[in-house]
Amino acid sequence: MATAKTAKTTDPEVPEYDFDNWSEDKETEAILAAVPDVKHIIVERRFIGRLSDGTIVEVPLTLSLDEVDELQAEGAAPVDQFKSILKKVHGDQSAADFGKRDLVEGAILAEKYFRTLQRVQQAAFPE
Repeated sequence: MATAKTAKTTDPEVPEYDFDNWSEDKETEAILAAVPDVKHIIVERRFIGRLSDGTIVEVPLTLSLDEVDELQAEGAAPVDQFKSILKKVHGDQSAADFGKRDLVEGAILAEKYFRTLQRVQQAAFPE
């Protein structure tokens, strides 16, 4: 069972937190400040993402139907599917390195990849 540590009120190194004046607006502001800066571009049918530390991640925007079937069978979460693509394209180490990344940052990159892939599919059939 996990226990919470209680800070002594006489300890000068313990920061003071203002729980009484916390608001939903302050929470929204804090959440937005915590979102990592993950950017991407598309170059010659490749999705190229840049993580907040400058690491570049490159994956194709061309997947075979069999690859899509494999991805869907391996894992339902976009992050798991993205790791599978990295493994297939760049090897085990690339997927392992991505797996050590911050959860939010990895999820953002994976989501951007799959949204881009979906937009490519939709562009093939304009309304």
